Amino acid sequence: MDEWKPNPRAKPFVPRRHRSWFIAWKYRLRGQRSVRRLCQTGALLFLLVTIIVNIKLILGTRRAANEEELEENYDDAMPNMETARRPSHGRKVLDIEVYSSRSKVYVAVDGTTVLEDEVKEQSRGIHVIVLNQASGHVMAKRVFDTYSPHEDEAMILFLNMVSRGRILLFTIKDEGSFHLKDSAKNLLKSLGSQIASSLSWRDMWTFVVKKAGQVYGEKHSKSPALATWGDPVLLKTEVQLTSTEDAECHWADTDANRRRKTFCSKVEGYGSICSCKDPAPIEFNPEPLKDNKVYDVPVAVIAGNRPNYLYRMLRSLLSAQGVNPEKIIVFIDGYYEEPMDVVELFGLKGVQHTPISIKNARVSQHYKASLTATFNLHPDAKFTVVLEEDLDISVDFFSFLSQTIHLLEEDESLYCISAWNDQGYEHTAEDIALLYRVESMPGLGWVLKKSLYKDELEPKWPTPEKLWDWDMWVRMPEQRKGRECIIPDVSRSYHFGIVGLNMNGYFHEAYFKKHKLNTVPNVQLKNIDSLKKDAYEKEIHKLLSEAKVLDHTKNPCEDSFIPDTEGKIYLMYIRMDQEADFTTWTQLAKCLHIWDLDVRGNHKGMWRLFRKKNHLLVVGTPSSPYSIKKPASIIPIYIEPPPKEDVELN
Repeated sequence: MDEWKPNPRAKPFVPRRHRSWFIAWKYRLRGQRSVRRLCQTGALLFLLVTIIVNIKLILGTRRAANEEELEENYDDAMPNMETARRPSHGRKVLDIEVYSSRSKVYVAVDGTTVLEDEVKEQSRGIHVIVLNQASGHVMAKRVFDTYSPHEDEAMILFLNMVSRGRILLFTIKDEGSFHLKDSAKNLLKSLGSQIASSLSWRDMWTFVVKKAGQVYGEKHSKSPALATWGDPVLLKTEVQLTSTEDAECHWADTDANRRRKTFCSKVEGYGSICSCKDPAPIEFNPEPLKDNKVYDVPVAVIAGNRPNYLYRMLRSLLSAQGVNPEKIIVFIDGYYEEPMDVVELFGLKGVQHTPISIKNARVSQHYKASLTATFNLHPDAKFTVVLEEDLDISVDFFSFLSQTIHLLEEDESLYCISAWNDQGYEHTAEDIALLYRVESMPGLGWVLKKSLYKDELEPKWPTPEKLWDWDMWVRMPEQRKGRECIIPDVSRSYHFGIVGLNMNGYFHEAYFKKHKLNTVPNVQLKNIDSLKKDAYEKEIHKLLSEAKVLDHTKNPCEDSFIPDTEGKIYLMYIRMDQEADFTTWTQLAKCLHIWDLDVRGNHKGMWRLFRKKNHLLVVGTPSSPYSIKKPASIIPIYIEPPPKEDVELN
């Protein structure tokens, strides 16, 4: 080693830094495994999602296929179904099919389809058909949207009105249990249903039974989950008919009973009117009205296809003092049989015409055609009374009109006389003899002047393409022209209908159910001539001078705002910066639980109503001319509306 000498021309030593091939391969392989695992995980998730989607599609397709198969089987079977067979004892047997599903219901009797409804988003609920037990013909068809409130009550009423022995057929479309309360379920159970008490959300159900008799069949399909419907069900059964002798009543041979017999052999659901032992009267003899100024005034009843409503309304109308049946004309929008059967039962005149347009416009055109026909049929009439098929009227309805109708001739500032007070609820109406002037047209039982209709309204009535509400149009300033209507404090009509174009159970419950209807006969109205324009202003100023101003530091929505007295006149001032400023009034109406959807029942910025049996005057300040009576120390009450967010949440 001592003799070793470095080579000056050799390259300097540099250490090698790369790994061995084994270590490099090892790290490269580990990276590839990570990528592979990630890809495998993604593929597995995609596979799971695909499987779930396919399962849902398969189940949905199978459900739809089952439903279509049932419908196809029904359609294929219909042409080949036999006519009703006669057993050896000679009595006829009906073949009945009843189908229930999410989107369609149908009923076939001896191969004839008597009900088929597959219109989307319509006719939800429990469909009921009533058959005559001797002939098998359809006597009634009803659908009760028992998903909505109070429809089960209507179904109970209808079923209780059906005569014993009739054949009842039930089927559900879409949903029929949400508001089917225990009282309705118990009634169905008493008819013989084994399923009714357990009917639940979106179940499908069919049921055939003789009232107070044999159960012919029942089928049920339970909904498997909240978001789905039960499978369609098709019930096939046979019903043996009875003899005609067993199905008919034997009333005395009178003109009224001949009408009754014809009616009761065709339709059902009218209760004791068809009772064999103690039938309800169909002819009425109410007390005559002395000096009846409306005896010869025609009465136009505007009707559609709600025969049970029409029946109730006509009984109420024919029971009122001073009614003249010869002047009543029922106008039916469409060629429906049952409403005309109801009209003929009572021996009245009915007019049917072809419907024009759709929805609101159809109703509007029906009104125009009916009003025009009324004055054409009674060319000498100066007025007509306008009623609707879903109104009860008070016993003194014609007395109320007889005492006030002269005002329409003598005061050109009047637009109409109405039996309805928009603010006349059980807790806000008290004086049956008191009348008001209001700047709105309430309708719901009113008198229309011929000259107003012929000269002003008829020529510019909304045309069929305009989907307008006729009553909203009649209320517009362009038609009313500053004129007012006379109304009673306590209404002489009551709106009982909960099914209609602009009506449902929720709306009726909130705004119509608790309206007050006068039940006292022979009411002598107060100070009728003080309703004329100038005299009414004197009357109002007199009331304002007699009224006691309430404590405006208190909350007007609280019960303590009105003292615990009776028969007093109280006055309050609310903020109303201009004629169209109804902010505080709307909020006050809400807390008083009266009509608050738009502004009605006011006269020159003042409202009149009762609270705790005290007469309350509400004056809008400074807009109303009556605000000059306000003491300087009184600050008008202002109720701020809730924020929009709160309104939307509620």
